Amino acid sequence: MRERALITSFPSARFAIRPAAVNDAVEIAHVQTSSWQTSYRGILPDSILDTMNAARRVSMRREILLDGDALNLVAYDSTHRDLVGFCNAGPSRREGTAVGELYEIYIVDRAKRFGLGRDMFESVTDWCRANRMSRMIVWVLEKNQHARRFYESMGGRAGARMSSTVRGYPVVELSYLWDRL
Repeated sequence: MRERALITSFPSARFAIRPAAVNDAVEIAHVQTSSWQTSYRGILPDSILDTMNAARRVSMRREILLDGDALNLVAYDSTHRDLVGFCNAGPSRREGTAVGELYEIYIVDRAKRFGLGRDMFESVTDWCRANRMSRMIVWVLEKNQHARRFYESMGGRAGARMSSTVRGYPVVELSYLWDRL
């Protein structure tokens, strides 16, 4: 009987996560624009999504990246060498510094369902614990069923609702809470 050659395979890590740098601002702005245009289609009016401009978001992204009290991560595609997602978190804007808040987490369509959202979320909870934050909150558009299912799968429970606007369009934001990290 002939022996089969032992084939060893090493899975390649197509996507990875790293701390964001200020020079990532342009690519982050493009990721945000692309993600909004696909994720919020049918939730926000096309007129808002179709007129989004990544170039107008770059200076805001730089300011966010310079905040020393926040966590900023990017997900990148090692094959195409581009950014495919980002998240940022910090002390809660409404609940105080003892509570962490996931401000944003966005991933472009082609990189969804590879575990990047979960990995970034877990990095945020680790960061919150390391910064003595025992609870966490995130706000999502109430009509964003994909985001809601994601946060529920991560153990969040629905909390308060708040009326808000996106470029003048009325929306309802729903909080998800983690009482123990």
